[in-house]
Amino acid sequence: MLNQLPLHTNQYANLTEDELRQAFLTASQGTNVDADRFFNQFKYKNDLFAGNAAAALNQGLDLLTRCHAIDAAAFAHIHKGTAYYWIGIAAFLVHEIELATYFFDASVAEDIRAGADLIHNPAPSIRFLLIEGEPSEQAAQQLVQVTQARTEELIADYNARPGRLPGVAPLTIADIRERFLKPAITPGRENLRSSATAFISFNMEWDFRNLLFDIRPTQGTAEPFFLHLFKGCVLFESLLKANLVNPPPVRATLGNTLQHLHSELGIPSNLNIGNADLSTIIADLAGADNSIQTAIQFTGRIRNTLGHNLGWVVALDKSHYHRLFRMVSASCLHTISCLYPSRA
Repeated sequence: MLNQLPLHTNQYANLTEDELRQAFLTASQGTNVDADRFFNQFKYKNDLFAGNAAAALNQGLDLLTRCHAIDAAAFAHIHKGTAYYWIGIAAFLVHEIELATYFFDASVAEDIRAGADLIHNPAPSIRFLLIEGEPSEQAAQQLVQVTQARTEELIADYNARPGRLPGVAPLTIADIRERFLKPAITPGRENLRSSATAFISFNMEWDFRNLLFDIRPTQGTAEPFFLHLFKGCVLFESLLKANLVNPPPVRATLGNTLQHLHSELGIPSNLNIGNADLSTIIADLAGADNSIQTAIQFTGRIRNTLGHNLGWVVALDKSHYHRLFRMVSASCLHTISCLYPSRA
């Protein structure tokens, strides 16, 4: 993944405060190339290339914190896209996917400020947020390829479910990019930015969460699984409310929003997503079909259950978690398919 070692491996912790201050302020007054040279010279990047992502993450965060403390105005001015990109990779490699998307997004903002754009000059950070794993000029290519493979697998699961709107072509990764991810980093649709990063992190957090079932055989806290599922449910609700085809009323509940959009989604206007205890929801999985309508119903029920209480004592196993995850994912993808049309 990272095939080129940096030329310098300074350990900023060994610099005096005056030395770090002077180097940082000098770089902040120069070009973007000067900024990249400054942020690339420290040991956190060497640790990343050497396979020590945890050290790279911790030292990279500490370096940025120290630079900000030196001069907040200079920190705001200097180009930080490269540093954010390395830290995003490090976070991804230690399974902090939410933090990774935060820093990749920060890198996108810096790179766009420096002149990158979606079409003519896409920076590697943009490739990540657009889930474009094919282009080779990106250090995080393998991470993007893994993200793309998972997204395409979830899209295939969605396309295979009965209940998609008649006559609508199957959803593709290209549709996700053009109709959702690109608008999210386009001026005027800033309200989609957090949904775009949540879409990526929700999809990519499942593998690591799922692994936890195997290494803790006894039932205990289910917080990692509950919060992951709830995040996907809130993403689903956010996508519904941000649509421009038929925006729901401001402050509408999820139930009211689904009723408002039932025609566009191809679901009954009276779909029951009322509160239920989580044990009942898990038990109901045994008789649930794989339709889009059922996926949306379960997503709504999970949202209204976990959104009010994490204190459920249930025998949640990998098969339950796997199925609920895919139901929530399919609900999000259905929303994009139905309510986020092509910009062409």
